[in-house]
Amino acid sequence: MTGPRICVAGIDTATYQHIRPVTPPGDPLTRELLRENGGPFGAGALVDIGGVTACPDAPEMEDHAFDATHAKRVSDVADADYLELLGAIGETDMQAAFGSALVEVRPCKFAVPAERGERSLAVVPVIASKLRVRSDKLYLQLKAPATPADLRVTDVRFYTADLTIRRDVVDDVNRRLASGTRAYAMLGLARAIYDDATGEDLHWLMANGLCLVDRAVGDLP
Repeated sequence: MTGPRICVAGIDTATYQHIRPVTPPGDPLTRELLRENGGPFGAGALVDIGGVTACPDAPEMEDHAFDATHAKRVSDVADADYLELLGAIGETDMQAAFGSALVEVRPCKFAVPAERGERSLAVVPVIASKLRVRSDKLYLQLKAPATPADLRVTDVRFYTADLTIRRDVVDDVNRRLASGTRAYAMLGLARAIYDDATGEDLHWLMANGLCLVDRAVGDLP
């Protein structure tokens, strides 16, 4: 995401299936739609997004076109209910979530080739993990129970509107992780980009969200 643009993903409460609401390129979702700015979307928000049209394109099988002006926040889910939901939909690790289509392209860097795979969103528990900043980019070091991975973090709550990393938020999350606080990572595949080293279009695996169980719902992770 660049500038004020954001991406949104959630769970259909009727089917427990992942949903990614999408809009045309000329009508991007922006930070104005965040709960903290008076909009409907936020971690743990229950949102009625109105009518949708499925528009799957492997591996992004969760995409559904919608009109963002119809989205309305109904309520905020209680922490306990949110954690129960994450536990119900969570996979054991990223390989179980994305299957054989997910490959280690470079050490600790994973991707799915274009037009491969059956999903682009998943939730997994994370243990003994840590956030780190390198070259002004934020990464989640995912150690267990998954294969070690180093994933770009795109959770909007770690960034200011001009995409400056909020170091105070990073430090707070690292302190809580180091103390043993359990967490879930919301994983997602980026839109495909060409990779010179492999000569393929790849969907890189990212950490789209991070949920620590001591503060599951809110505008801060």
